[in-house]
Amino acid sequence: MDSEKRYDVEAVKARLYAYREMARDIENQNERLERIKTKLVGVGAQSITDMPKSPSPADDRTVELIQQKMELEDEIRAVIEQRKAERVFFERVIKHLRRSDERAVIRVRYIDNANWDEVVDVLFGGREDLLEKEDVYLRRTYKLHGQALLSMAKYIEENETGRSGTSG
Repeated sequence: MDSEKRYDVEAVKARLYAYREMARDIENQNERLERIKTKLVGVGAQSITDMPKSPSPADDRTVELIQQKMELEDEIRAVIEQRKAERVFFERVIKHLRRSDERAVIRVRYIDNANWDEVVDVLFGGREDLLEKEDVYLRRTYKLHGQALLSMAKYIEENETGRSGTSG
């Protein structure tokens, strides 16, 4: 009979990956915003005279682009705020991890949005045998990651359940 309590590590992992994805989403949305701004400059560069004329399709296009730009800016701000709230939540949880290497692996991987090679470099970059034993250090990093996720899941379940992720 397994009397050891099970913690939802997968939920923590999914939430951390969602946090990473928010950064990518913000980058993508900013790229879209820049394209819209470029189009607006192109539309606005048409010659303007004092001669009266009927509304043109270009005027409609300008209005549409301005509306898209404003909506996109609102969406970006909302994702940034959501990501900020998640970062505050994760920092609160991370600071309760006992081992500094566990804190580092989570911060570098998720908060700093680094790949696994970068995480290994942060943790073990000072080791002289890093290049010869790269696979050993990568496995050690994965193990630290797993331990950190378990510790986070335990802390969240015991201390954060029912607490808002938006307050610090």
